[in-house]
Amino acid sequence: MLPALIGISGHEVGAEEEAGILRLQPAGFVLFSRNVASVEQVRRLTETLRKLCRHHPVIAIDQEGGRVVRTAALGLNLPSPASLARRSGFNGIVELGAVTALALRCLGVNLNFAPVLDICHDPSAPNALPGRCWGDNAQDVISRGGVYSANLRRGGVESCGKHFPGMGRAQADPHFGLPVVDLNERELFETDLLPFLALCPELPAIMSAHIMLPQIDPDYPATLSGRVIGTLLRDRLGFKGVVFTDDLCMGAITAQHAPDEAALLSLRAGCDLPLICHEPLPWLDGLAARLEDINAYDREDSSKRVEKLSDALCFPFPENSSLWDSCLRRAEALCRLADDGAENGLPSSPVQRY
Repeated sequence: MLPALIGISGHEVGAEEEAGILRLQPAGFVLFSRNVASVEQVRRLTETLRKLCRHHPVIAIDQEGGRVVRTAALGLNLPSPASLARRSGFNGIVELGAVTALALRCLGVNLNFAPVLDICHDPSAPNALPGRCWGDNAQDVISRGGVYSANLRRGGVESCGKHFPGMGRAQADPHFGLPVVDLNERELFETDLLPFLALCPELPAIMSAHIMLPQIDPDYPATLSGRVIGTLLRDRLGFKGVVFTDDLCMGAITAQHAPDEAALLSLRAGCDLPLICHEPLPWLDGLAARLEDINAYDREDSSKRVEKLSDALCFPFPENSSLWDSCLRRAEALCRLADDGAENGLPSSPVQRY
């Protein structure tokens, strides 16, 4: 099994993609809006991906709510964490987790890249986060993000906290360039790290941030840094779950590293499953050929973590149109509850268009 998650180009698996998946057996896949046309089509796609694998693959998506919803083409929208936090108590957050899990299981998705555990330090910052955070302080992010994550998992879909070690202070969008967060370890533990510190015992997975922390590692961004992933997350926080990278095709990484090189560096740093989401096939052979460069004991430990996650992944519900109709009604009710118009005019980012 190749330790990577990859994107698929369209509504179906192409012949070249199928051959690459059969040969290399990636650990899983990430779905985007480009892969979504109808409920039946997404079900066929996810079933095809499972059949092509000799293992139980991760089939993941970014379905946060608000600007980051990949199911708009299916008529299913969800309120953003920020708007729901403003307008609803914990009952609304419980319902968002439950409805999201139900919808994703109807589609054949088994892991959601959520909750966002970044703290919203600046609601107008051009860092791709406005509207996506659960609060402007650590306690709100912990309590709200924790309730959402627990109810997502209760519904059978695995959660993934992001973006470690906290991207809320960034003043640039990592889709375009590499943000710099000039905090030392003590300052991180006082603020941005707190949601991860509180929730990592219950999270099955965490996603790394594409940010530069020069006071911790002046050479590599967090995603590629052994000081951040290996020392801070694994050793200091004691995180035992799977670590995903954010997409290695983002500008923050590609300005310095090709995706296969970045994937290898992330694995050396302590990540388990790098993401190559856009046109991945040219890079997969390069990654596969270089896996021997990683310490055998580290590879074995990582494989065990991925295997444990794979064993926990749900299977889709049997096709049932009434279940999907229920999702639509409940999602619409949540959107009515949370709609306050406050997200109009937020800085745009490619994350909302994928």
